[in-house]
Amino acid sequence: MEQKNKGKLMAHLILVVLSCWFGVAQGAVGLKTGKVSVKTAGEMPAPVLLAIENLQSDFQKVMGFRPELNPATASPTELLIVNDAVGTPEGIEPLQGAEAHAVTCDGSHRIVVHGSDMRGTIFAIYTVSEQVLGVPPLWYYCDWKPVRRSSITTNINVYFDEPQVRFRAWFPNDTDLFTPWRALSKDNNEKWLETMLRLKLNCVELETTVGYPDYKMTDEAMMVSRMGIVLTSHHHVALNNSFARWDEYWREVRHQEPPKPSIHRLLDLIEFWTYNVKTVHQSGIENLWQVTFRGRGDQPFWAFFDDAPTTDKERGEVITMMMQIQVDLIKQITGEEDPYVRTTFYDEMSNLLAQGYIQPPKGKNMVWTYVAARRDHYPNDDVVNFDPSLGVKLGYYFNYQFTSTGSHLAACEGPWKMEFNYRYVNSKCPLLFSVVNAGNIREHLTELAANAKMMWSYDQYDTDRWLTDYCAQYFGQKNAKAAAQLYRDFYNAYWQPKPTEFPGLGSRQFNFQDMRYARAMDQILGRFKEYSDNPLQDIGFESVKGRTFRIQGSNQVDTLLANMQQAMKHFDIVSQRCRAMEKRIDSRQRTYFHDNLTAQAEFMAHLSHALYHFVTAYKQQDDKQTLRQNISASLDHVNAAKASLYSTHHGVFSEWYTNDRLWGFEGKLRGLQRILDETQP
Repeated sequence: MEQKNKGKLMAHLILVVLSCWFGVAQGAVGLKTGKVSVKTAGEMPAPVLLAIENLQSDFQKVMGFRPELNPATASPTELLIVNDAVGTPEGIEPLQGAEAHAVTCDGSHRIVVHGSDMRGTIFAIYTVSEQVLGVPPLWYYCDWKPVRRSSITTNINVYFDEPQVRFRAWFPNDTDLFTPWRALSKDNNEKWLETMLRLKLNCVELETTVGYPDYKMTDEAMMVSRMGIVLTSHHHVALNNSFARWDEYWREVRHQEPPKPSIHRLLDLIEFWTYNVKTVHQSGIENLWQVTFRGRGDQPFWAFFDDAPTTDKERGEVITMMMQIQVDLIKQITGEEDPYVRTTFYDEMSNLLAQGYIQPPKGKNMVWTYVAARRDHYPNDDVVNFDPSLGVKLGYYFNYQFTSTGSHLAACEGPWKMEFNYRYVNSKCPLLFSVVNAGNIREHLTELAANAKMMWSYDQYDTDRWLTDYCAQYFGQKNAKAAAQLYRDFYNAYWQPKPTEFPGLGSRQFNFQDMRYARAMDQILGRFKEYSDNPLQDIGFESVKGRTFRIQGSNQVDTLLANMQQAMKHFDIVSQRCRAMEKRIDSRQRTYFHDNLTAQAEFMAHLSHALYHFVTAYKQQDDKQTLRQNISASLDHVNAAKASLYSTHHGVFSEWYTNDRLWGFEGKLRGLQRILDETQP
C-alpha cells in the first residue's frame, strides 16, 4: 500500500510539473469579500451540493459573504468544483482511486477543487474550508469563533490519495445525552454527520433502519444517505433489521399475528429477511450489509428462539447456516455477484468462532469484523489467531466507550491505545473496515479525530505528532506542545487496576474508567451496612470471572483506598495545570480546551475523591463521626463532579448533561444523603 501511495503521489506531482511546463502557472490566488464565486464542472449529486452550501456558509462566517454558485457572469476568483464521476473538464487530469482528492491553485484566479468521485469531491470542498478559510473540522463542537477577514491569499496545492481503509465508521451507542440533544434542533440532528465528512470519514453504523409497512427506510437512514455517507448496521442487526421488530413486521406488513420464532420455520425467517433486503435495495442507499444471527437485541439467538439447540457446536452450525442464507438473499435480490458484506464477531459470536464452531461466509468482498476485548479494549484472542490465508477482508470494531463498565462521561482509552490496536490488527491483514464506538460523541472528540486521521493513512499517522498538530489547530501553535503533554498526563492519571498482559501494549491495557466508579458506588450503596473486604461483584452475564472491575489482590477495599489516593493526586495536578493553561490560550479557543480537557480532568479528580471518601466511610462505618465526615465529603465531591461537567453547558450544549441516566448522579446523591440522614446524631 505504501508503494502504491508513493506511485500515485509521484504521478500527481508530475502532472503539476507538466501543467506548469505547458503554461498553466501554479501560484497564489487571492480571495476577496464579494469577489469569489463557485462553479461546478457538470451536474453534481445532491451530497456534493450540500457540501457546497456548507462551504458557502463557511465563507459567510470568515469573510462575511456567500459566494454565488454558477453565476451568469464570472467573478475575479473562481472555485471550480470537479467530480470525475460526472465528467472531468479538458486540461484537468482525472484522479485515480476511490475518494482521492486535490485542491490546487490554477493560475492567478482559480482554485480547482477536485475529487475522483462524489465523496472525494466532498472531501476536497471541506479541505478548502479547513486549509484556506481556517474552519476546523470540529467547528460545531468546539465553540469555534472565526477571525473575520476581508481577503485571503492562498497558494494551496494538496493531494490526497485514496484512504488505506475503505470504510471508516462511527457508531453512536448508549446515547443517553446524544439522542435528546439531537431532538433539539435540525443542526444538532445533522451537524455530527457533517463533522464526520469534514474529518474524512464515510460510514455510520446504526441499529434498525428498515421501516414498515411500505418498503421505506427510516428518516435517519435517508438523512445519512443525503449526506453522501455509507450506511451499515450494528452487530446484532442482520440486513438492517433485528428480531426486536419481528412482531411489528407480521402485524404491520402481513396484517396477522406473529408466528412463534423458530429456527425450523425457515420460510418465516426468509420472508422477514427478504423484506429487509428489498427495502434497502429499492431505497438506493449505499449500504455495507451486515449478516449475523443473534436474538432480540444484544443477546444470543438462543435467548429468543425456544427451539434453539443447547450445545455450542450445534449453535455454531445454526449461525453458520443462517448467515449463508442471508448472503444468498443479498446476492439474489441485488443481482451483485460480490456485494460488500460484513459480519461482526461480538460476544458469543467471538467465543463460538474461537472454538471453531462458526464457519462465517467467505468471498472477495466479505469483511470479517473482529471486536476489541470487552470492558478493556485490546485485540481479542480471535483476531490474534486470525489466519490471513482465509481470503476474506478484515474489519475492526474498537470501543472508545463502554457504558456498563467503561468510559462514558470522560475520555479514557486514548489515541495511543487506538493506534496500537489498529496497527496490530492491520499487521494481520490490511483493513477494509473500521468502526469506533463513540457513545455520545462529545466526550470523545479528540480520540475520534485521531482515529479518522489514522484510518485515512496508516503510513503517515503518528499519535504524538498528530496530537501536537491537533493542539496547534484548536489551542494555538504556541500552546501545542504543552497542551499535548497535558492530554497525555490526563490519560496516564487513570488507575491501572491490573498489570498489562498483552505484549507491546504498554501500561494502559486495563483502566478504571468513570463507569467503573459508578458501578463500584452503586454496588456498595446497595449493601452499605453489610461490610465486606470484597464488596464488588461481577455484573450479570459476565462470562470472564473478575472482568467487571479487574481489581487485583485479596482486599478490594484497601486496594481501592490506596489507588484512589494516587488517582485523585494525579487528576488534581492535571486539573490545576489545565486551569493555568486556560489563561494562556486565546479567548476564542479557550472554551474548547476547557470542555474537552479541563472539565474532564476535574470530573475525574472529584470522582476519585468521592470514591475514596465513600469507601473510607464504608470501611469505618462503626465510627459514626468518621462515617458522617467522609459521606459528607463524598457527597460534596459527587456534586462537584457534576458541576465540572455542567461547566461545559453553553451554546448548543446548554442542556447536554441534564439527560444523564447511565452514570446516575441523582441516584448516588440520594444514596449518600440517605446514609447521612440515617446516621444523624
